[in-house]
Amino acid sequence: MRWVLATCLAVALGVLAAGAAADDRVSLMDPGDAVPGHEGMSYLDLVRIAIPDIALNPDDHEVEGHLSDPPPRHLAGHTFEEDGTDPVNLGAMQDMRILVGGHRRIALLANLHGSALLILYDDEGPVPQVLDMAEVGLDKDTVFAGETRLKLRPGDEALATYSEHDDADLAMGHYLLISTIGDHLQMIDRFDVTSVTLCSWSGIQSAKFATRPDPGRLYRRVDLAVTYAVTRIPQGCGDKRPKSHKQVFRASYSWDAASGRFKAERRQLDRLDKLNQAGF
Repeated sequence: MRWVLATCLAVALGVLAAGAAADDRVSLMDPGDAVPGHEGMSYLDLVRIAIPDIALNPDDHEVEGHLSDPPPRHLAGHTFEEDGTDPVNLGAMQDMRILVGGHRRIALLANLHGSALLILYDDEGPVPQVLDMAEVGLDKDTVFAGETRLKLRPGDEALATYSEHDDADLAMGHYLLISTIGDHLQMIDRFDVTSVTLCSWSGIQSAKFATRPDPGRLYRRVDLAVTYAVTRIPQGCGDKRPKSHKQVFRASYSWDAASGRFKAERRQLDRLDKLNQAGF
């Protein structure tokens, strides 16, 4: 049955792989798959801890349930939140094991056929307990982005998710960079990438994350580089073709102890936004 669940995410994973951003160690899981480290527990059991009424509907053979009302917050803000009274259908899941404050955690990304729920569980007791959860979907399909375990210091890691939809030759992608400090999910930043492939040229935007020491601060600095690679296709269809070139747009995020969050230097990302709005 895994091929059915994987179909809804195949496009997003394919584009990430093409941009050298996919982490192929994070597999797609079925609701019936066993949860590593928790004998006798399936992923459906794990999700049921967060969504108590989720179960297989014998009429349509979908795994269905209801989010709380009001629904979990969306990390990108209220404008992305949906009605929590509508039923949700559980699709593919990804299980990322991380550290928060030196403690083992499960970060479960559950696609709910139109939204995506990130659930943070304690992974040190016999039965995982929900520590926090929030919606993170910014478009049709959502996966963990590549290099998603960003080490902020020994025992603490940040995450990133990637949402996307395709429209003919155009792919619209959206990244969400997420702090898990203190077992609290919090958006560090979000940004968009756009890629186009035509008969005469292609323009591919791909993102890379890294961290480095930030003297005097509790957590490492997070660095982002978005590369925009334009390539002319030999013997194209005759359309006007831009010259082949590459541009790199950078941003960095440093911990601010007074506000308890990361602050961004993202002026180059703002330039990328303007470029995409003008070109696409």
